[in-house]
Parts: sequence; structure tokens; C-alpha cells
Amino acid sequence: MRKKGRPSGVDSTETKKRILDHARIEFAVNGYDGSAISTVAERAGLAPSAIYHYFSSKKILYEAVFEDTADVIWTDVSRARFEPTLVEAVEHLIDSSRSLTGKGLRYHTNFLAAAPIEARLHPEFSRLLDQRTEFQDRTFTALAEIGQRTGELQNFSMEESIELLRALIMGWFFERHFRDEEVRGSHEAIIKLLKTVTNSSLAQRN
Repeated sequence: MRKKGRPSGVDSTETKKRILDHARIEFAVNGYDGSAISTVAERAGLAPSAIYHYFSSKKILYEAVFEDTADVIWTDVSRARFEPTLVEAVEHLIDSSRSLTGKGLRYHTNFLAAAPIEARLHPEFSRLLDQRTEFQDRTFTALAEIGQRTGELQNFSMEESIELLRALIMGWFFERHFRDEEVRGSHEAIIKLLKTVTNSSLAQRN
């Protein structure tokens, strides 16, 4: 029987990815306080010492999981800003979020959804919350700029546009997270509302 430990003959990048993947599941399911290096090691089929070889503490491991998760989610979501219209950009953003779950990345979105709670319980993670907020602000500002440029949101100020989009999309995201499934028709309702608002704005413009 093979002993658990640092896998011999295995690329360190592959081992780190294995640790991060299993740690993400552990943190998403049990939260930071309910997780331990030993339980992550058990999930990954490694000895705790193998994890400590790459991550010196649970705090360092959590931060590494956050960075890895954010890279995957936000890289995909950020592509929405290249769409020509606001409606298309929001459709892209929502479809991207849906497809990430469909690709088996449910624990990525669950982990990020819980990050604000963890940051409030553990002030040492406040910088992670700041990163999340900064990215979110950039994302919704980029979407609002599309709406302002195309005239789809000409009846709203820039600040109003940002907060309208934040409320719509984050409300959809969190409700889906807490229910563990998408509310039927919610995606379609958001797009219908945006089309109604933008069509009205464009009609006035013309």
C-alpha cells in the first residue's frame, strides 16, 4: 500500500493544483473555521506535511485558494466588457457564470460567495475583500461605461448605472448561491428588464 506524502516523481505545479482544488472544496463546504490542513490532506490523499511543504499555514493556504479562484472566475467574467452593447455584455456575464458551474466549478463560485463573510470573521483576510470589491467595481464600471456610450443607460448617471447593474447581477448571483440552484426565469427576467430600459433610452435618443 502506497504511503501518503509528497508524491514522488510528480511535478510540483501539479501537486499544488491538487492541493488548491481540494482545499477549495474543503473551505467552500466547511468554511475557514471548520477546515483544517489535516482534512484537506485527507481529501487530496496526501500527508499534512506535503501540504505544509507548499503552504506554511492554513491562512496562507486560504489566501492561495482565493487568488487561484479569483483568477479563474474573474478572467472569464472580464471578457464581458468587450461586448458591443450593454445587453450583450450582461448576457455574456450571466452565461459565463452559468457555464462555470456547468464545467464543475461550482465550488469556485461558492468559495467566492462566502469570502465576504470569512473576511468579516477574520480581519486578516480584509485585503482579500478589498481585492474582491476593487474587481467588482471595475467590472460594473466597465459595463456602465458601455451603457453610457451606446445610450442604453442615458437616463441614468454613471453612478446610478453602476449600482443598478450591481444590484441586478449580484442579487441574481447570491440568490442562486443560497438556493444552490438558479431561480427559474431569473436570467430571462434580468435581460427583459434591461432590454425594456435600454430600448426606452434608445428611443428617446433617436
